[in-house]
Amino acid sequence: MRKQYLVGLAAGLLMFGMVGMANATTLTSTISMDNGYEVFLSTSDMTQGTSFGAANNWVQTYQNTTMLSAGNDYYLHVYGYDQGGIAGFLGQFSLSGNDHTFSNGDTTLLTGMNGWKGNNTGWGNAYSPVTDLGANGVWPWGTISGISSSAHWIWAGDATTNDYAYFSTKISATSQPTPIPGAVWLMGSGLAGMFGLRRRKQEA
Repeated sequence: MRKQYLVGLAAGLLMFGMVGMANATTLTSTISMDNGYEVFLSTSDMTQGTSFGAANNWVQTYQNTTMLSAGNDYYLHVYGYDQGGIAGFLGQFSLSGNDHTFSNGDTTLLTGMNGWKGNNTGWGNAYSPVTDLGANGVWPWGTISGISSSAHWIWAGDATTNDYAYFSTKISATSQPTPIPGAVWLMGSGLAGMFGLRRRKQEA
């Protein structure tokens, strides 16, 4: 009886796991922010969303990940703050699989003029095009390892006078949730039937 229960449980977990893998997208962010940041995932451009990473040290890059569900659109929100001197936001972002794309229509996105908008007052307020401060390697930051040389430092408004910036970019769903494959249902049914038959034989 115990063996039958364990095998049935394993089959159920396998089916659940396969569905989860089929419908999940991993969002990976790699960020350097002068001076600090917090990154959020939201289902509305009007609200902050759920935090999935934060750091304060622009000379290092920080990687954070979170999961997206198939069929849902999202907004990637990044809050940056400055603690003296010029401010800047440098980053690269990627999506696993093909269930979602960034605003550039691809599964990878770098900081730059394309795909990003920002302001100095908060999400839900009017956005403007971001300010381009130069490609990775530009003075005063130099080259930041772990981020593409094609990524550009950006900020919302004047990077020397605005100490707080709010950035947004959309992540669009390209497919609907994947149903459980028929073969998996058949496997689960077959296992249940096999052990049910075995039990009846043992009881006979």
